[in-house]
Amino acid sequence: MPKQTSAERLSQWAKRRSGITVLELQKLLEEPDYPSFHQLVTELLAGGRLTPIKASGLNGRVPSLANKYRIIQPREDYGECLEPIRSLEPTLNIAAYLQKPHYYVRHQEILQGLSRYLWYQAHLLEQPMSRKERSFSIWGKEKLIDEQFSLLWEVFRFNRLPENFLNYYDTPEPFFEYVHGGALPRTLLVIENKDTWFTLRKLMRETGKNRLAGISVQVLIYGEGNKVTKPKALENYAQEMFGREVLTEGEFLYFGDLDHEGIQLFFRTQRENPKLKLRPFQALYWKMLDLAAERELQPSPDGRNITVRVREFTRLLGLDPDEDKDKLAFLLRGDYIPQEILNYQVLAALLE
Repeated sequence: MPKQTSAERLSQWAKRRSGITVLELQKLLEEPDYPSFHQLVTELLAGGRLTPIKASGLNGRVPSLANKYRIIQPREDYGECLEPIRSLEPTLNIAAYLQKPHYYVRHQEILQGLSRYLWYQAHLLEQPMSRKERSFSIWGKEKLIDEQFSLLWEVFRFNRLPENFLNYYDTPEPFFEYVHGGALPRTLLVIENKDTWFTLRKLMRETGKNRLAGISVQVLIYGEGNKVTKPKALENYAQEMFGREVLTEGEFLYFGDLDHEGIQLFFRTQRENPKLKLRPFQALYWKMLDLAAERELQPSPDGRNITVRVREFTRLLGLDPDEDKDKLAFLLRGDYIPQEILNYQVLAALLE
């Protein structure tokens, strides 16, 4: 790592407090030789980065220095921000950002995604989505609202936007399953993430529909991440809830994130529940790939370098690992498609 300059060190110190004693200054600048230190302070004074606090007196050495200094931070140049600010969607408080461009710098990541969404996809705000679905829909990061919640509401207050502007709903801790109809279920869908489970459950209850992407689904099961991969967890649960017949007559579909961890969860669930006919829900994964084709994908949050059966999973999706390698290249890069890309509106269109 390159050594910090004197100016950079002063800037770091000034983030905590603007005043500094001469002894603290000498330690900060790492200059034990006093004549050299004096010369360095003289240059910082001449450059306007320091100003002596006269009331502190002199240090009694030759040549003398003040006992205390005030650090002067250079004025920020926000010239490069003005054009991006003027390009914001007019719902946002452009005038306020032009007056206070330092807020634009602070809010930039949130503003860029939000402004683009308002320019091109504002109609999607007319219907609700879950919190993670909306977060991914706007910023391509399903956890941004959760991770930057305080900053997001600061942005909303600055732009005078109402709290419900993003029109999302929170997903409470769910029951493990949702049953559509009372007959012996023929198709049971295991869903990796809570938001997608809750959204699909919400749609099926509100519409009375249960034919998803051409397949009639009677039961939605929230897999709760690794919980569904415990030995015989899904087998025992299904048998207890629906009887032994479901083990032989029921078909279990799986749907999760499209990354190494999501693929591993599928194969672990399959391995630990050998009596079940478990396969990926092809049509939903295909829809994920279609929607992600024009997106800049994020690195998978699972940073482990784990080996998974990508080629085998690809074939289970009805794809060819070689012919469709461009479509699946993101897996080799370590990127991922969260299942929240299939948000409320997308799932509603797939339900009939």
